[in-house]
Amino acid sequence: MHLLNKKILVFVIGLILISAVAYYLSVSFNDNSDIQKPKEAIQIQNDNTEEKDSLDLFFSFLEYYELEEGDTLISTLKKTNLNNIEIDQLIIAAEDSMETNQLRIGTRIEIISELIKEKRIVKEVVIYPDSEEKISVLKIDDKFTVRKDVKTLYSELVFHEVDIDKSIYSSLKNINVPDNIIMSFVQLFSFDIDFQRDIRNKNQIKILFEQFKDKEDKLIKTGSILFAEIVLTKDAYELYKFEDNNEIEYFNSDGKSATKALMKTPINGARLSSAYGMRKHPILGYNKKHMGVDFAAPTGTPIMAAGTGHIEYVGTNGGAGKYIRIKHLNGYKTSYSHLSSYASGMQKNVRVKQGQTIGYVGSTGLSTGPHLHYEVIFNGEKINPMKMKLPSGKKLKGTSLNNFLAEKDRINNEISKIKN
Repeated sequence: MHLLNKKILVFVIGLILISAVAYYLSVSFNDNSDIQKPKEAIQIQNDNTEEKDSLDLFFSFLEYYELEEGDTLISTLKKTNLNNIEIDQLIIAAEDSMETNQLRIGTRIEIISELIKEKRIVKEVVIYPDSEEKISVLKIDDKFTVRKDVKTLYSELVFHEVDIDKSIYSSLKNINVPDNIIMSFVQLFSFDIDFQRDIRNKNQIKILFEQFKDKEDKLIKTGSILFAEIVLTKDAYELYKFEDNNEIEYFNSDGKSATKALMKTPINGARLSSAYGMRKHPILGYNKKHMGVDFAAPTGTPIMAAGTGHIEYVGTNGGAGKYIRIKHLNGYKTSYSHLSSYASGMQKNVRVKQGQTIGYVGSTGLSTGPHLHYEVIFNGEKINPMKMKLPSGKKLKGTSLNNFLAEKDRINNEISKIKN
């Protein structure tokens, strides 16, 4: 009998425990099936304050987004549990610390929220506008406050001198020069050098650029090129960075600008696949004058503005597919056809700078494959981009020239110190 009473007691206790667990699960998770799972992590925390029931848990969620083409801060916040009034308040609070409407593609946005009594509450939005800054927008007492954290960075100059082996890109990449510096280096000489025909193995590259590291000696970002030189078989081209009248340009040793009115090839690493002139149209099938030049390149290859100017047209343009036309000074216009997509911010009347990415190679419209169709229009007439005579850049004089020569000496001294 005693043994039977023990078994009954154990059974009753077990039944009570099962009932308690069932009740706990129903309280904690009832009606939560529509809660979005966070993209990164869920941190569960117990609230052990005496005022709250021991079964009252809250969940802290961390979700993140990376801006893609067409995304904005507002469109991203609309994916969260913030209502329209809260989004407006958050944007107003954040505008004192950053340009909320000029965030770049790839900008990371973190949403930190808590599930309190079955309701999702956004507590903090963290935005990383660049590698140096962290903008935290916190909700405290139903108001948004902003905290801005900026890393302390330390500048250093880096000098490289290397022989070309196969290509400029691979030669600089092999000595760990960042991609954006390599692209800038190529653009500097794109007015004077035909990279397909002029470059040979054993030609020499020299480059001095600035980079910034944090206190852990981690590379955070690169600055600009201060000096660049290419030594070819017969010629050498060297350029120095110099600021004149609040405009930064690059000049040769005599103070002559490297910049010309228009670039002949507004795309890097591309092959000239169809020249200007009469040809049999690859799709229409009859002879027709080809009023521009084609550069074959993989889909997504960046396309640069051939010169500084204002966008005159952006959008679909018949057989040209996705299309941009830029109006420059002195009667020049340039057009870019068959794009796969446009760079962020490209719209009519927007000012673009020479070398700025405006779109990406594609095959839209009447096209047999990914390429850029590039045209130059001068006073209303389409001309051959490869044969146009480009006006030279400005030549420094007087005080500007004297200041440049002093800056050139300073840069050369920096190179000497690094080499020694």
